[in-house]
Amino acid sequence: MSRGKKTYDDDDGRTIANMDVDGMPWYSGGPSRGLRRNRGTEEGKSPMSPAERRATLFAVVCAALLIAAVFGIAFFLIIFFMDRWVR
Repeated sequence: MSRGKKTYDDDDGRTIANMDVDGMPWYSGGPSRGLRRNRGTEEGKSPMSPAERRATLFAVVCAALLIAAVFGIAFFLIIFFMDRWVR
């Protein structure tokens, strides 16, 4: 019994489904693999300037506060109308 590679009679060598997945240890990589590794940073520096970072943080906080306000108002209205209908 040899432990070599199995050969199949019906195998014609075509790839039906490529099972290479980015980030998995067995991924063989491709031409874009080196680009992905060096994208965005140069010696650990952020690609955004401090002003851009501040503006992005401000936008994220505003969006979160808007969502919290919508849920808060909806909760208040539900409690308000339920209290009015029960009395």
